[in-house]
Amino acid sequence: MEPAGALPNRYLIRRKGEARELVCSESPTIAVRIERGTTTPSGTAHKAPSGTIYLDGAAEGAPFLDAEKAVYNLNHHEGCVRSFTLATCEQALVLIRKGLDLQGRDWTIHANDPDFDTVLAIWLLLNHLRLNDPDDEIRRKVIPLVRLEGIIDAHGLDMQELCGFPLEAQESVFADLENLRGKEVALKKEGKWDTIDLLQYTAGVLRSIDGMIYSPHHFLGVVKVEELARAEIGEKKLAIVCRAGLGIYEVEPHLRRLHGKRLGVIILQKNSNTYTLRQVDTFHPVTLERAYEWLNLIDPTAGSRRSDNRWSGSEEIGGSPRATGTSLSPQQIADALAWAYRKPTAGQRLRALALVVLGTTVVMLGAILATYVLGKLGDPAGSIKGYFRSQAGIYAGLLSALSGGLTLAAVRGRPKLFGLCLPVGFDWLALFPGALLGGLAGGAWIFADPVTSSQTFLKHHWSDLAIAIGFPIAAEVLFRGLAHGALAQRFPTQHCDGRWFLSWPVLISSTLYALWCLPPFLPFFSGGLGVTFAAALLFGISSGMARERSESLLPCLILHWSCLVMLLVTRPFVDMPELIKKVLHLPFL
Repeated sequence: MEPAGALPNRYLIRRKGEARELVCSESPTIAVRIERGTTTPSGTAHKAPSGTIYLDGAAEGAPFLDAEKAVYNLNHHEGCVRSFTLATCEQALVLIRKGLDLQGRDWTIHANDPDFDTVLAIWLLLNHLRLNDPDDEIRRKVIPLVRLEGIIDAHGLDMQELCGFPLEAQESVFADLENLRGKEVALKKEGKWDTIDLLQYTAGVLRSIDGMIYSPHHFLGVVKVEELARAEIGEKKLAIVCRAGLGIYEVEPHLRRLHGKRLGVIILQKNSNTYTLRQVDTFHPVTLERAYEWLNLIDPTAGSRRSDNRWSGSEEIGGSPRATGTSLSPQQIADALAWAYRKPTAGQRLRALALVVLGTTVVMLGAILATYVLGKLGDPAGSIKGYFRSQAGIYAGLLSALSGGLTLAAVRGRPKLFGLCLPVGFDWLALFPGALLGGLAGGAWIFADPVTSSQTFLKHHWSDLAIAIGFPIAAEVLFRGLAHGALAQRFPTQHCDGRWFLSWPVLISSTLYALWCLPPFLPFFSGGLGVTFAAALLFGISSGMARERSESLLPCLILHWSCLVMLLVTRPFVDMPELIKKVLHLPFL
């Protein structure tokens, strides 16, 4: 037997959220959790998430195999005839040899006490690939241990002969068991069993079993790959972020062995901020092109669409920004690929729409109600029109604060997704005429009086000027930033130099913008309900498309402020909404 130190250390302890887990480098789909004294009620165990295995008393009730839900209770303490029920380690071996697929999904093993029966079951499950190897060398070493431990655990030391081994073989296997159980027995005699670190102890016993079963030659040619993160990118497909001392093509066979047909994309970390991507599933309907697009949106270090410092490459292989690398964590990269590869469901799109409607309603209605209440307190006999005129600064401030606060909460390190970056390209300038027409017809957010008075600048009404500047910022941040950014995560959008089309994020955010133009701003335009809504919709669509073509909110603000300047210039001479209504012959509006 080779010393355990000559073998690779395959068992590691990691933290996932609030929980600690034990994992094996050769079984990345399995995580082991051991919580002292915790027992899951039988009803709860039957309703456990798919991919759950309870060991030896971790769940109440009789042992059960729910293949449809992929939930298993390998128990022989309660709800069974102990003399006739296999011990937990034997149940685990039977499941493995009968073909339980431990690669096709993620599994969580739950235990509450690392006695040797339980730890041996954990070892079997974590080593399922080698136990199912066509070469039976490993099984010939393991099965006698499992059989004798099962007899002893279920029936006691004096019933060892039930294993059916020749006496010499029985004594040899028993000696191996005693060697493996020695630390457990000593800790219990010393009264220290209840104070041990359960995962650390279990990992140590697992390594001891390795030392008894394996020799260094079993690991010749095995590539040491550390899995950093993973995410599902579609039905039974995975994106794996890992690091190794080899190239991505050398890593692929190792990951295929561990994950089989589930392997979809490999993301190999070359150093702390440099990655190579490879799509190994050539028949997947989505390619890396969509992954690059999403990664560039959420990666703060990636440049604009015309920059060379971006996630890029071919449909099958590519990498992180060349000049700077990426600032994304391994899990953020894996999650980004999951987002890019999964086609949004109707339910997900409806939820995004509902959140956008709710968010804009909270901001707008909150600001309107606050303005009305403050106006009512100051002038109980006043009108809603008078309140908005007298409280314009408060209304602008509330809108700006609520819009900015909600947007900052949603950004979470993804500023480009919400347009908080410099613009790229100039094809957005083609939207200028439409935005100007809509804005002048009453579709731009600005109060007619006193802000658009020709005397504003001459009288140095800087508060009025601040209001005039603030309203466009609030409008564009709320609708072209927050609303559009939230919807763009579930619907396709345009981009600079790409084909022109009216996207759902633009249409939806523009419609909401036009609707919310009516309550506070309608009293200040003479064109009426129809003109104001149509003008706001036209302006919103033009501004939204400019947002997509430039990938930035700045052109939207330029368009909005341009309309403001035109209103300031023309207001003393002509009523633009009424003029546009007459020019376009829209009496029905």
